[in-house]
Amino acid sequence: MVQTSESTQAELTRRHRTAAMVVGALLGLTVALIVIGFVSSESLHRPGDPSLAMALWIAILIFGLGSFALRRTRFQTMRLRDIASLRGISGLLATLQGTTIQVAFIGGAIALMGFVVMIMTGNKYDMLRAGGVAIIVLLYAYPQRPAWQRLVQAIEQSGEADDSPVEGTIA
Repeated sequence: MVQTSESTQAELTRRHRTAAMVVGALLGLTVALIVIGFVSSESLHRPGDPSLAMALWIAILIFGLGSFALRRTRFQTMRLRDIASLRGISGLLATLQGTTIQVAFIGGAIALMGFVVMIMTGNKYDMLRAGGVAIIVLLYAYPQRPAWQRLVQAIEQSGEADDSPVEGTIA
């Protein structure tokens, strides 16, 4: 097994830590919103248009399903190999980090939409349902460092990536 270089390993560690901190922070925000919803749903209740609450539920459904589709599309093996061959390992790690953070922000948006629905309906279980969807999305988005390391090692072994972008490509 080929060992990754120290600079690549350091960048992988740094980018993984950043992505994990963002996902963890949004997970904490989601849990905090669920707790706030359960503790003070009656005092936060502001009656609103029921059709707007239904539209938010539809948006939550679309965001939830879309986050899975986005992550699976962006993390396809051939796409990642192409990125590594065009932008190098650094570009690959930037793509892994960026996609993870994007999916995590979708999970955070789901939690916020659920909080708005809870405020509009006054039903604390609305926040619990939306928070559950957000937690599932955030756990799905959580970066797996061993998977990132295996991907980098596999690409380095195949020799498809160098550390400098190819001339004539958009970096």
